[in-house]
Amino acid sequence: MSAASGRRDAVWRSPRRLEGSARGYPLAVFDERALPEGYDGPVLVWDIDRTYLATRFSSLTHLLRIPFEFAVDKSAIPGMPEVLRALRRGPGPRFAAAPIYFVSASPPELRTVVERKMLLDGVESDGITFKDWRATLRALRPGRLREQVGFKLCALLESRRRRAAARELLFGDDTEKDALAYWLYARLASGELRGGDAESALEAAGVGAEDRACVLGMRAELPDALGPVERAFIYLDRKTPPGHFEPFAPLVVPVRDALQLCLALRELGLVDERAQAEAARALLGAPRSVRRDPGESARDAVARGLCTAATAGVLAKES
Repeated sequence: MSAASGRRDAVWRSPRRLEGSARGYPLAVFDERALPEGYDGPVLVWDIDRTYLATRFSSLTHLLRIPFEFAVDKSAIPGMPEVLRALRRGPGPRFAAAPIYFVSASPPELRTVVERKMLLDGVESDGITFKDWRATLRALRPGRLREQVGFKLCALLESRRRRAAARELLFGDDTEKDALAYWLYARLASGELRGGDAESALEAAGVGAEDRACVLGMRAELPDALGPVERAFIYLDRKTPPGHFEPFAPLVVPVRDALQLCLALRELGLVDERAQAEAARALLGAPRSVRRDPGESARDAVARGLCTAATAGVLAKES
């Protein structure tokens, strides 16, 4: 089934909360779009925290503050709303309505706040998977509030129950271990990691025994042949040197800002030239503390092979 037919036949439904995995990881899943059975087009999965929104998990104080924030308290990473809108509309003259799903380690009680912020930014979502804080605390597992690899793997595998054949592109950041989680997930999805090898890899990644059982149990419930994980883009929020991610290449692609992400996506044919211009303007209009020069960004993108000089165009030639 083509991506085009998937867009034509997609059905939006009333938001509903799905149960977490039968394997026991505390997830709160809100899925608002039913893709056709066998859909094998692209699906975009975005981490909300520090990839789209500047949510902080660096201290217990920040964690406790999250459930009490309002939409106006949420700041978007400069240029990311523009990239999300561009992905949604697609590169062609017809509106693509590309499927976009989000994952957040924030509690589900924050859903209304997040959705209001998306409305303010003009960002459309087909569903959000949250970490269920209440269930985590009821299970006397407070460590799960900070642990991310097991959570991301379970959230991604849970979504595959409804989109097993899709081609996925993942978006995360360098504040936690998104690159490692996405790399492990891609290997689990492809069948490269199985049995004892998968158990050992998850243990080495710091995933606890109970969470390893959740991950492996969820993978066992899925078809052997899953759609590919094509790319995992990592926004360098902490300015981690891109070379740090070479062990995860070519799957993981580190980007310094939204313009570099846009250039890499344009190289893949997922966004258009208009998106590139919008991302560049967003960088120029950002607060001084996070502002970046679009020309410098584009030249770095070309130098690191994120895109060609032709794709970067005049931006890469600016002094």
